Formats: sequence, C-alpha cells, structure tokens
Amino acid sequence: MARLRVPGCVIDCAVVGDGPAVLLLHGWPQTGYAWRQVVPLLATRYTVVVPDLPGFGASSRMTGGYDKRSVAEVLHRLMLVLGFSRYHVVGHDVGGQVAYPLAALHRESVASLTFVEAGIPGLGDSLAAANPLTGGSWHFGFNMVPDLPEFLLSGRERGYLEFMFRRDSIGLYVSDAIREADLDVYARALAAPGAVRATMGYYRALPDDIEDNRGLCVAGPVTAPTLVVGARYGVGLGWLDTVEAAARDVSSCWVEECGHYVPEERPAELAGILMERWAA
Repeated sequence: MARLRVPGCVIDCAVVGDGPAVLLLHGWPQTGYAWRQVVPLLATRYTVVVPDLPGFGASSRMTGGYDKRSVAEVLHRLMLVLGFSRYHVVGHDVGGQVAYPLAALHRESVASLTFVEAGIPGLGDSLAAANPLTGGSWHFGFNMVPDLPEFLLSGRERGYLEFMFRRDSIGLYVSDAIREADLDVYARALAAPGAVRATMGYYRALPDDIEDNRGLCVAGPVTAPTLVVGARYGVGLGWLDTVEAAARDVSSCWVEECGHYVPEERPAELAGILMERWAA
C-alpha cells in the first residue's frame, strides 16, 4: 500500500501486477479491501490499481467534495500520478456511480467501463432504487439524513455493517464471503474519526450527482465499451436502463448464486468476466 498525494486529497492505494492498467473502485460501506480476492487473479495480466475512495479507509476524510464528479477527478489525477493515461475502470456499488463521470469527463483515458451491481443516479428509472416503496433500499434515505447516522452509529458501526451484509434484503447470498475478520476490517474503518460523516457524504451528494449526470448525458454518450454485471440475488440488472441512457456500446451479464457483494462472493467468476471482456 502507498499513500499518494493528489490536489486536495491523500489516497491510500495498492498497485499490483504488470500490464494494461485497471482501476477498481469499491462500494459503500467497504474499502479497497473488498477486491482482495479479485486482485491476484487480474494481476497475472494487468496492473491493478486499488484505492480506498476519498473518505473511506485510510484515504483523506475531506470536509466536502463527495459528489461523484469531484471524486472522479481525484481518481483520474491519481492515475496520472501513477503514470497511467489510459486504463479500464470497474466500479461496484457507489464505485460505479463514480465510474460514470470519470468515463464521461475523460473519454480519452477510459478504455472500458464496467458497472458491478451499480448504475447512474438521475438517469432512467434510477430514482426508484432509492425509494423503498418501489422496491428500492431504505438505506439511501437513512444515509442522506444530516447528522443522525453519525449520532446513532457511534460505537455501533459493526452492528450496522453486520445488518447491511447479513440481514438486508440485498446483502450477501454467499453467507461466509465476508467473515468475522473481514467484518472487523470494515468496522474499524467506519469507526475511525470522521468516517461515518465522510462515507455518508456520498449519499448526501446524490442531488448534485443527479444534476451532474443529466448534464453529462446531454453532452453525449460514453463511447468506451461498457458492461453491466448484475447478481441474481442482489440489485441484478435493475440499473441497466440508466447505463443504456448514458453509453453507446452496452452489454450485460448475470452472476448466478450471488448477492450484492460480487467481488467477495464470486471473485473468480467476476475476474473471468472482466478478463474475457478486455481480451475481446
């Protein structure tokens, strides 16, 4: 792991392997640790860059700037600091929300774009995903409330994460994919000073993201080959229409016997899907 300074932020980041560059973006409520089983498989052919997103893990917890467009700019600068002017981007969950503006703003740099259990807020039928009355997840609203999550979760971070991974309706299908020791890693990260505030910032920025994404979409579709990976027992392909609204060359696939946390539940299958796609 290395700590790399980019304007306005310090990013904790691992760089593993050799070959074309791949940027792996984790989701909420995790860190780059989520890719721990995928990285060795990809690193046989690729240089894999795995950051903790700003606000997560050991990266800077900024006072603001968690709209996905701003985060995307931080990550593009990170790749340039590392010497990569062109790279594949894979985003799981919130990482996928960051991946879209990254690809839309830096078209010459993004060789391909993959959404894993993710989509683009503000496009298609995405607002339904944040409304529990339409089958969406309750946590969008809870995480967006100012100050309350910080108050309620103080000292209870591990319990909240355990609920999200093991009891939520789109949690784990492979029940032992996140073990007690793994849960401890995520709990320590979320319990760090300022971490709840910072990570909830990704949800509190959603109104800005919606406006930004609609503007980027009007500017023209992403032309990089784009893949949407859905889990049978997770979000699935519920976000597919949002990606189809924003990208020109979109394909999709299912991961069977899997919940929302694909990189941890089915790492070998996900790595195979990605390498097959990049080799095409």
